[in-house]
Amino acid sequence: MLSERRDVRDALIWAGARVGIMAIDETTTDIPEQRDWKKPAPDDPRLTPDERRNYANTIDKMTAREYWAQRARGMGGLYTTGAVENLMGVPGTRYYGGNILVHEFSHNIFNALRTVDPDLVARVEKAYFHAREKGLWARSYMENTVDEYWAEGTRFWFNTNTAYSHGALTVATSDEFEAHDPELYNIMAEVYRHDHHILADVFYRHSAK
Repeated sequence: MLSERRDVRDALIWAGARVGIMAIDETTTDIPEQRDWKKPAPDDPRLTPDERRNYANTIDKMTAREYWAQRARGMGGLYTTGAVENLMGVPGTRYYGGNILVHEFSHNIFNALRTVDPDLVARVEKAYFHAREKGLWARSYMENTVDEYWAEGTRFWFNTNTAYSHGALTVATSDEFEAHDPELYNIMAEVYRHDHHILADVFYRHSAK
């Protein structure tokens, strides 16, 4: 992912970035570093509009373990996690069709960019607000925060995202991503490798999209 940006790679190494992979029968709070995680409060900015709207009938009734188990099969941050069934492309499993670890690790990359290239991050923030104004990613997770905008854009860059469909529009490949959101695409061209392909990714241009 970072063969074009040694400075970002070195910043991650210096900060102690690590990756952990959950077994198929494990969940987020089985990871020792994440076992004490609490569920988010109703006003947590990470929640989507639907999650905030339905909080009393959903998250409020869950334990912390139940919340994180249903929340995701991987988390971003300095210690990034993913799930073995997703990396192996096991049919019928959650998130089949797109690489979740690419999404989660890109959060770590974006945090490193805040240190090594804050001007680029500022341009991503502008691109995010422009995209929201234009409704480019309406009703998608990509619209939620600038961090998710970057992470989902990363998956489109590497041809490992599930398709975004809105009306007659479909975005699934890096070429379609470039045509739909050229502002973010051109910024990412300053960070990521230009072949748009992570060799070990089983979902690269996968038919499940």
